[in-house]
Order: sequence, then C-alpha cells, then structure tokens
Amino acid sequence: MNATPAEHVAERVAETLRDDFAAHGVRLPDVRADLSDPRQPRLELGTIPLGTGFALLRVLTDYQRLLKAERRRKRPSP
Repeated sequence: MNATPAEHVAERVAETLRDDFAAHGVRLPDVRADLSDPRQPRLELGTIPLGTGFALLRVLTDYQRLLKAERRRKRPSP
C-alpha cells in the first residue's frame, strides 16, 4: 500500500520535531504520526517529562515567531 502525501508530511513533521528537540538537548521519547485516517493524519505525543515540556514550549514559540515573520514577509506592501 502506497503512502499518501499527507502521510509523508505527517512523518516528516514527526521527524523534524524529534530533530529540533535533539538540537535543544532533549530526547523526545514518543512522537509519531497517527495514520489511522489517511485523509487526516495526526501527530501524537506520548507522556513527556517536565524538562521536555519546557523544551516543547521553546520549540513551539520559535515556530510561532518564524510563522509570523513569514506571514509578514508575504504580505504585500501598501
């Protein structure tokens, strides 16, 4: 059975999160793509230790800043 593009994206996102946490010195114990519904794959995080939770907040804050900057960059100038 061939994987759908959405499944590939979900797996890449899970891999990227693991890599980002590793860059912060934190091993993410359980992050995976839930592919039970191939039309709408989900990312699942298992139970994480407290220190990993703080690293998650740092990574998500970084992503949020990058997303805002990208949206501003793409916005046409008046």
